[in-house]
Amino acid sequence: MCGIAGYVSSKKLQDAAMLQCLHHRGPDHEGSYSDIINDKQVFLGHTRLSILDLSEDGNQPMFSNDKQIAIVFNGEIYNFQELKKKYLSNQGFHSKTDTEVVLKLYEKLGIDFINGLNGDFAISILDKHKGKLYLIRDRVGVKPLYYYHENDKLVFASEIKSILAAGVKAELNEDEILNYFVFKYSPQQITLYKNILRLPPASYLEYDVAKNSFSICKYWHVEKNKAYANLSYNDAQDCLFELLKDSTQMRLLADVPIGNFLSGGLDSSIIAYFLKDRNDIIHYCARKSESDLKKEGTTSDYYYAEKLAKEWNLNFHHADIGSNEASMEMIRKTLFYSDDLIADGSQIPSYLITKDAAKTSKVILSGMGADELFLGYAGHMLTLISSQYLDKLPDMLSNGVGSIAAKVNQGKGKFLAYRRYIHKIGKYCTYPNYKYALFNIVGDFDNSCSVYTGNKERVIDMMSAYFPKGEDVFDALFYFELENFLVKNLHYTDRMAMANSVECRVPFLDHRIVEFAYSIPRNFKLKSNGQFKRILKDTFKVKLPDYILNRRKAGFGMPLRSIFSNRDTIYVLLDRSFFAEFPKFSLSNMDKIIENHISGKEDNSSIIYALISFKEWYKINF
Repeated sequence: MCGIAGYVSSKKLQDAAMLQCLHHRGPDHEGSYSDIINDKQVFLGHTRLSILDLSEDGNQPMFSNDKQIAIVFNGEIYNFQELKKKYLSNQGFHSKTDTEVVLKLYEKLGIDFINGLNGDFAISILDKHKGKLYLIRDRVGVKPLYYYHENDKLVFASEIKSILAAGVKAELNEDEILNYFVFKYSPQQITLYKNILRLPPASYLEYDVAKNSFSICKYWHVEKNKAYANLSYNDAQDCLFELLKDSTQMRLLADVPIGNFLSGGLDSSIIAYFLKDRNDIIHYCARKSESDLKKEGTTSDYYYAEKLAKEWNLNFHHADIGSNEASMEMIRKTLFYSDDLIADGSQIPSYLITKDAAKTSKVILSGMGADELFLGYAGHMLTLISSQYLDKLPDMLSNGVGSIAAKVNQGKGKFLAYRRYIHKIGKYCTYPNYKYALFNIVGDFDNSCSVYTGNKERVIDMMSAYFPKGEDVFDALFYFELENFLVKNLHYTDRMAMANSVECRVPFLDHRIVEFAYSIPRNFKLKSNGQFKRILKDTFKVKLPDYILNRRKAGFGMPLRSIFSNRDTIYVLLDRSFFAEFPKFSLSNMDKIIENHISGKEDNSSIIYALISFKEWYKINF
């Protein structure tokens, strides 16, 4: 993995500063290319994190033999050797990299070459023959790619800070602020920076240098694969096992040490199963204190991960995370690297673990994506309960059930996690179809909307568009999470790992597995009796111990409920005087949210963290 940046502009921009901002993504080498095409300044830059072919032959940019085509590339193509053999067997190569294969595939096949790639990538190709610049992003959006287009220039980079370093002025996109507080990140492809967008996953941007115009083309859509249409449940298990085995093995492609995030949960343990004979691979786990776990109302990842590591004799290492790590300095640091604002308690532990892992591993595998694909979140069960049961009750009865459930205190009493979900389904079960989005976002929708005066109807319209009447709710939810919640998770995973110059790979998000998960029936994934990720558990039931298969799920993140259990701590971190400067923020509603949180009536830890994060992010950028 690396950092890429570039521009086409009528004037020369701050290209050296662009690359300096991406040094953490690629500290091993820095390369660039400048040219003038049709009276336009053209620049491509690259910071390299050496993973394949560690020699100078792997440095970028790379060029075609006639020097008319140039490429900068971030990511990995896991099937590049297969593609090289199939299409390029009669050609000579200067390196052993996938980058050179990508370049030659483009020369031979044109832009359609991307349909054959299995990998995680953000690519820029300059074709002087055609006067075109291409920006290409992988199918699921594992690798980031941002762009800015206005007047006479197109600027792009792996991270927003690099675009700003080029000379683009940071302007707050006020229209997206309410979306941020609802989702705790900016959904879809919009950012909180005006005119700076994410290139959509599975898309390429084609820019005409002479005309200063571009188009975006979607080259892949998740669709029902007919090959999986009539699979029996047993056959589906066999298919899933082989897909995961192959995907994991493909992601061991590297000339550097590899590690694995091991939470002791189902997903990371499945990956560990395929690695357990590799003593050279280190498995990393975050460890929380007992006091934090009690206040969170969750179980210990470390307990299960350590137990599995001992049973399988894994090379195991832990990093401590807790209330002490949630310092303002650490919050600022993660927000600086995050760039594209996210309020997620998982960022700090992700940063701390990869910082520790970077001492011994340059590539880390993660179980990211399995919960979205195979229905492992509590919101999925709320969706099932609502769509299969509550929605079918007479209005009077469903209203009564909802009213009772909504009165459950979320922040005090036994079974805290369950109380939070009972409250949420009770509060929103009688809402229109966008309630399925509300079940699956982090935090409370109404409270999130109350802190900032924005266009609430615009947020509702965006969510409602994913859940049209008559469409299968879980098919709709698949797309909703693929284009939103998963965007956020991939974002913080990439940014926190790359802050420490570590590449993170996600075997569950191989596009073949994404298609498989979308194609199989809902009850293969989530049973009506409440069994989450059914097919994953059954596929590995004889391969994983019961204490992994049947343990209670624990979120991977900072102990926010523990940290925000003290009123004084909240107000010190929040700083009301900052928000008093903005007329659209409601201080009275913030105070109400905090008081309800402290009293235990509500669990508002996510919106409190979102407010603190916004304040610090704003101070960094504006």
